[in-house]
Amino acid sequence: MNRFFKKTAVTAVIFILLLSSQLFAVEFSAGPEIIPSVKKELNLSFTGDMMAHVINYSMSDYSLIYKDIRQMMTDDSLTFCNVEFPVNPDLPQASFPVFNIHSDYVKAALDAGVDVLSIANNHTADQGTKGLIATVQSMENLSALIKDETGRNIYFSGAKQNPDIPFRPVTIYKDGWKIGYLAVTQFSNVKPEEGYMQLVDFRNPAETDAFVDWISEITENYDLFVLAYHGGVEYYTEPVKSKTVLFRRLAAAGVDVVWGHHPHVVQPVDIVENNGRRSVLMYSLGNFISGQGRIADPALPEEEWSYTGDSAIIQVTFDFSEGAPVLKDVEAVPIANIMTTDRDVVITPLQQLTHDAVPEPWMSYFLERYVLMHDYFIRNIRYPG
Repeated sequence: MNRFFKKTAVTAVIFILLLSSQLFAVEFSAGPEIIPSVKKELNLSFTGDMMAHVINYSMSDYSLIYKDIRQMMTDDSLTFCNVEFPVNPDLPQASFPVFNIHSDYVKAALDAGVDVLSIANNHTADQGTKGLIATVQSMENLSALIKDETGRNIYFSGAKQNPDIPFRPVTIYKDGWKIGYLAVTQFSNVKPEEGYMQLVDFRNPAETDAFVDWISEITENYDLFVLAYHGGVEYYTEPVKSKTVLFRRLAAAGVDVVWGHHPHVVQPVDIVENNGRRSVLMYSLGNFISGQGRIADPALPEEEWSYTGDSAIIQVTFDFSEGAPVLKDVEAVPIANIMTTDRDVVITPLQQLTHDAVPEPWMSYFLERYVLMHDYFIRNIRYPG
């Protein structure tokens, strides 16, 4: 695995941001209820948005997307990814602005090592409430299929098929840990019927107050809590203040990792401390896979749109000591979406593109992008004080 930046000796807690006064997660929790007394070191990988533009879903072999990073995702404990489209096999595939994708596109990511999905974002309900319900069913079908084929458990949160069932976190048992996971979104382009997806707008004090209060009541039931939050301002490389305030309140409420997405470009990572316990706040990890970077200009590596074509996988390592998680390591692995000679868009570690047989002017472009991203995370994995 190519590693580009490493920070050590920190304590963190994983959160995945959710809904309002109730959590909206579909629970697909597999695993024993009996938790071993010995907890192994936990290595969690967080990615950005899994998008599906025409150039992405037109590929003949989706497994090629993840070939260069597969080892990284299978070597960790859990890999998290945001699925930013509905998955309805009964409708044709469609790209921006109203997405729809088929299950085999998502399955390629699961086969490559993705374990935990967020299906709470502004595009989940692009095909209306029926499309959202179909997406949840597709996730359940994929989870069962991966379990049958490999024995692995797949988890997802963010939407549900029955509006009368209360929102609740997913429980993940992994390596002796009991992990709570929840996904919520700030808004939806097409608003589904009430009760199918939980919306928590960081600009709405009543919503955020109720949501934070609810989170503070449930985090103590888990060894670690991860909250996925979809929202913010697109293409801003800094989070807006009201979003950072919500993330910090969630950390104070007991969330260990707040994993943010939506802006389609990377934003800083903050490590905050509450009562001696550190949490990791990831405001945005950009695009994991998309077609947006295909129009990058190799002569302009510093141009703003170039940031839609690369991002990072953030790997967070926890240990467990004296009844609480201890953040041991935070590492950013810069990655890029590149187009092959066959016009396939694939994910490749940025450092690899600085010495592989990449023709000019792209060799110089990726070298400059690597330097920019490396320096970005040196400056922007920010510690207390």
